[in-house]
Order: sequence, then structure tokens, then C-alpha cells
Amino acid sequence: MTVFAAIAIAVTAWWISTGLVIMIVRGMGGPMVAIAVASLVALGGAVAIYGSSDAFTQVGVYHGFFGALALWAWHEVTFLTGWIVGPRRIGVAPGVEGKARFRAAFLAIRDHELGLFATGLLLIMLLGGAENPAAWGTYSLLWLMRLSTKLNVFCGAPNAISEILPDRLSYLTSYFRTDRTHPIFIVSVTLIAALMTTFAFFATQGGEASSVLWTLLATFAALALLEHLFLVLPIRDAALWWWAVDDEATKKKQEEKAVRLKRLAEIVP
Repeated sequence: MTVFAAIAIAVTAWWISTGLVIMIVRGMGGPMVAIAVASLVALGGAVAIYGSSDAFTQVGVYHGFFGALALWAWHEVTFLTGWIVGPRRIGVAPGVEGKARFRAAFLAIRDHELGLFATGLLLIMLLGGAENPAAWGTYSLLWLMRLSTKLNVFCGAPNAISEILPDRLSYLTSYFRTDRTHPIFIVSVTLIAALMTTFAFFATQGGEASSVLWTLLATFAALALLEHLFLVLPIRDAALWWWAVDDEATKKKQEEKAVRLKRLAEIVP
């Protein structure tokens, strides 16, 4: 029963937290209000992580798990509002390839990436020796899965352009390749599936707290696998968060996405 509850909680947390981030970014009185709300949530998350760092119990694991999600949500909101992105705020010119394209893409998201890495490193430094690894374990998994996603959309994924990406960041789509599925996708999903299987195995080996932790991580790995499939299959990711996405805006973005895909197919060799 503990395992099924953890799976349900992880899936619900993923679905609701993603939807709430979309709602906050799109409709809460502007970017600064969104950042203020996210900062309060992150502060609550930090308190939960600190208070549960030496409590390796079911409750402590959930506190660490949701605390990590709160910190992650702060980074998502600051990125999607355009507050912390990168020094390059323009798209890449057609025909730019190789190291020049990679450098331009990195500069477009540099500050966001450094912020994510610094937060993860800080969590590991402060909590690496603590009894409860839920916070830094959850955050590390989120970071690795997001890094894999970004690498795939840069190298090549047909459905990489998401309807959820706000207009203020639309220039980032010029760094996506949608004319192919790069071989790295197969490597990514294979490794994620192996990770998910390993976590699921660990969930059967320990006590209740350990079982909850590894089940939460295995479920999030499974959700990461699902999100990777969104990159190559003709599935609307926004449909999962219909309650958080404005229908008219979504239809408009669908039309714009189709136009962008057509243009990218014409200009990318």
C-alpha cells in the first residue's frame, strides 16, 4: 500500500506542480508577482528540507521530496518569466552549426543552467552526509532528466517545440532541431529506463522510508521517460494541463508551431 500511495503522490505532484507553474507564469499579475509567489514556495521548501534532513522516515522523505520540488519550481518560474535565462536573448541565425551553435545555445540559457547546478551542488554539500537523502536525490534526478531533455531538443527531436513555452522565450525555438530524431534519443530513453528499473528494484529491498524514497524516484524517472516520448511523438504536451493552459492561446501557439516547424525544415540541412 505504501508503494502505491507513493506512486499516486508522485504522479499527482508532477501533474499539479507543472500546471501551477504554467498558471503562475501565464496569469498571475505579471512576472514579478509570479517570482514573488515562487520565492515564498521555495522558502517553504527550504524550511521543509532543513527540518527533515535527519529524519529518514516516510514523513521526512515526503518533506524532502516536496521541498526539492519547491526549489525546482522556483528555477522554472524564474526561467519561464525570462528573469533568469542567459545573456543571449536572440535566436540563432540559420546555417550556424557545430561549436558556434552550441555556444550560442548555451549563452541563451547559461544563467538558468548555472543556477540549477549551483542549487544542486549546495544541496549535496549541505545534505550529502545527512540521514535523509530525499531532497538532494530528488533534485539531482530532476536536473539530470532536464539536462537530457535539453540535449535532445538541441540535437534533434521532431516534437521539441512545446506549446507551454511562453512567447517571451520563443527565440529559444531557433536552437531546437525538429527535422530529425538524433541517435542520442535512443541512448537517453535506454538509460532512463535502466535508471527507473534500478530504482524500482531498490524500492523492494529496504524499510518503509527507503521504499517510499525509491518509489518516488522510480516514478519520476518513468515520468521523465514519458516526457522524452513527447519530444518525438505527435502528442500535445499542453493537453495534459488543459486546466492551466488558455485554450485560445494554445490554439494560436499550435498554428505558430506548425509554421515554425515548416520553416525550420526548410532552413536546417
